[in-house]
Amino acid sequence: MEVDARLQEGINAHRSGNLEAALAAYKDVLTNDPDHADGLHFLGLLHFDAGKPDNAVTLIRKSLDQNSRNAAAYNNLGNILKLSEKQDEALEAYVRAVEIEPRHEEAWNNINLMLEGATNNDDLLPILREIVRLDPDNPNAWHNYGMSLMLSGHRDEAADALERCLEFGADVWSDPIWHARVLCALGRRDRAIEHLESLLRADPDNTIVRYQLAAVRGDDLDQAPEDYVKTHFDSFSDSFDEVLKNLGYRAPELVAEEVVRLAETRPGPFPDVVDLGCGTGLCGPLIRARCGKLTGIDLSPGMLRKAAALEVYDFLLEVELVGFLNSDLPTQFDLAVCVDTLCYIGDLTPFMEALCRALKPGGLLVASVEHLDEADGPDYRVDATGRYLHNPAYLKRSAEAAGLSYEAEKFVALRQELGKDVQGLVFRLSKPDTPPT
Repeated sequence: MEVDARLQEGINAHRSGNLEAALAAYKDVLTNDPDHADGLHFLGLLHFDAGKPDNAVTLIRKSLDQNSRNAAAYNNLGNILKLSEKQDEALEAYVRAVEIEPRHEEAWNNINLMLEGATNNDDLLPILREIVRLDPDNPNAWHNYGMSLMLSGHRDEAADALERCLEFGADVWSDPIWHARVLCALGRRDRAIEHLESLLRADPDNTIVRYQLAAVRGDDLDQAPEDYVKTHFDSFSDSFDEVLKNLGYRAPELVAEEVVRLAETRPGPFPDVVDLGCGTGLCGPLIRARCGKLTGIDLSPGMLRKAAALEVYDFLLEVELVGFLNSDLPTQFDLAVCVDTLCYIGDLTPFMEALCRALKPGGLLVASVEHLDEADGPDYRVDATGRYLHNPAYLKRSAEAAGLSYEAEKFVALRQELGKDVQGLVFRLSKPDTPPT
């Protein structure tokens, strides 16, 4: 038997979805040579596809015992470990992949995703420092080195490394404005503005860059433009759930906990519920059992496709938030949930007025926002991230001005970002049973 040819037959069958033929080929290879590194590697991947991740890890580790220089095998091992909730081991595998192959794009992307939620990376930092020394023209290495420095508290060094990333040009990065946001957080606002202005000169019609520049400059903005939100979240939809998981994102659970608590005081589920800015549907499954009909709305078709795959929403609509609430709705709602959607609206007056019209008498809103902790500060402020922070006193005032009752608030940590907690609050509004006289 020609071992390499038989292995390729197995790989081809595997890629086409014929797992039975792939298994037969891999077994033939390993019968001929039980220590065949690639045979063990691909058999491990087959076991993972068959729902046996522990077997997969064992086989790929055996493969790496035979060929410890296989960067692709380390990357695949990292993927399986990450999906098995073994984050530290996964990160170790990805780092080993880039040590072997410094330009391994997939492994760098995986390290980047994991670093966004990391709080301790002491072991990673010296490895990344050595990689940028050996390969100073590697943009991914500089990016992750900068993040690692930042998470270790080395702010000036981190800013220097991330400024170095800008020298590679905008075309290198899938998100060319990300570094501007982080440089602002590290105190390099002028450099961030300079970078964004150069991007805007190159692409004057780029809505995302234009809005991000305005946010970094601190311009007086009432809300994020509709096309910015749609474009931003469409581009983010494929990786959205994984990124937020790495950030320890808790807002959907926190909002859902309040809904469940309220539902327990009722004789039955809320008949008509709307998830305002449902995204990929992170909140929907958590509240589905407490809803009669559940409608989700969002601006991003990419996000809505992900939400539809969950099969928990009765209706999904691609529509702008305030316009939807002001439209000729077939029903008013008993409950509205709004998980971090208001982070893209500063002036909440139009939203509160539209919400009051869309709720039934006695209807409720449970929502989360980022907290503006400035007692004598403005009602709201746009952050360099492009998200708005709201003052709790303003939430209460704008709700009551629209005819709603501000019933409760709870201060919470919504997620981790750049190694720190993002402070927010979950609040509840109600529409009175009878209109005020």
